[in-house]
Amino acid sequence: MRLRFLVAGALVTGSLTVGQAQVPTPPTRTYNAKFDLVPLLASGYQVSVEKVWGPAYRQALVVTPQFYRGHIQDITSNLTEGSNRVRGYGLAVQHRIYLNERTTPLEGFYFGYGPHYQHFELQFQGPSWEPEVAPSGLTYYEYRSRGQQETVDRYGAAAVLGGQFFLPDLPVFLDVSVGLGWRKSSSRSTIAGNRYASGMSDYGADGHYLPVGFRLGVAW
Repeated sequence: MRLRFLVAGALVTGSLTVGQAQVPTPPTRTYNAKFDLVPLLASGYQVSVEKVWGPAYRQALVVTPQFYRGHIQDITSNLTEGSNRVRGYGLAVQHRIYLNERTTPLEGFYFGYGPHYQHFELQFQGPSWEPEVAPSGLTYYEYRSRGQQETVDRYGAAAVLGGQFFLPDLPVFLDVSVGLGWRKSSSRSTIAGNRYASGMSDYGADGHYLPVGFRLGVAW
């Protein structure tokens, strides 16, 4: 009788062990990529890649290449007549610290900070004196509206508070942030003046600003 109990106990223990071994372990996601919707208002495209590290998954590095191409909108700039277009690129790097330890990496409230650099080439219409050649072959100067270009280089840094949270049972998440930043810009134009510093959201604006992010992403 005692032998039967021992054999039965061994079989039950073995069955539980096999059953536990067959339970799949959820994958630990330590990378993600996300697209920021806010820069679209300035004809900008920003895709961030994030990598988390550390035993508690509370430290992360976020690298954000930036590309700008398209029409300039009046939501960012005081437009001149004719075609106003922007082309540009940039790069932002952020050290992110998740404030609470969580079982799911890359999730929760966070504090982030880091530098950035941006380069813009802006095309617009503006009046200027330029040499013209008459049918007779003589050269003269005429003052009229014509295509102009302004080049802006800008660098700075920002600190933000935000939250990143996954949709239920999906590797898809929403990342929302707001903060405070500072930047310095320098511009060169084919005519005198800086035409792209009308407000905090303009391409050539410098000084303090409020960085806002609204990103959709996927983790793996």
